[in-house]
Amino acid sequence: MRATPFVLAATAALVLAATAHAGVTLNSARVVGKDAVALGKFYEAAFGLKEVNRLTFPKGVELFLNFGDSVDGAKANAAAQIVIMQSEAPEKDTVAHLIFNVTDAAATAAAVKAAGGTMDREPMPFGNTGVVIGIAADPAGNRIELIQRPPQR
Repeated sequence: MRATPFVLAATAALVLAATAHAGVTLNSARVVGKDAVALGKFYEAAFGLKEVNRLTFPKGVELFLNFGDSVDGAKANAAAQIVIMQSEAPEKDTVAHLIFNVTDAAATAAAVKAAGGTMDREPMPFGNTGVVIGIAADPAGNRIELIQRPPQR
């Protein structure tokens, strides 16, 4: 069985992460679509993200989104952001997928569908770990993994 480029990249990332400096954190995750503004609205409706910055280029826009109760709260959030880049050929992007931690995978899956996305795999238990995982896709076809961890006791 041959290793895919994604598996090789993930393995390399794990090795590098094990030796990385403690001050290194995730900056952002990027997805692409032909209409970045419409895709940004999907992420706002499905996940509650807020637009915190927008760059305009000759071929479109790049949106930066983050979590927060308001736009100001999202701007103040130091967590990693979601970057949505406009592209004429999003199908050529090699980004594997986004991963969101969620507290209610079924409700999040319903929000994904209500916002115009699809579920490639409805949320289901991952073995007997107490973890529930679902795989969604945004309207541009970018994959999104939903992870619901068991409540802390």
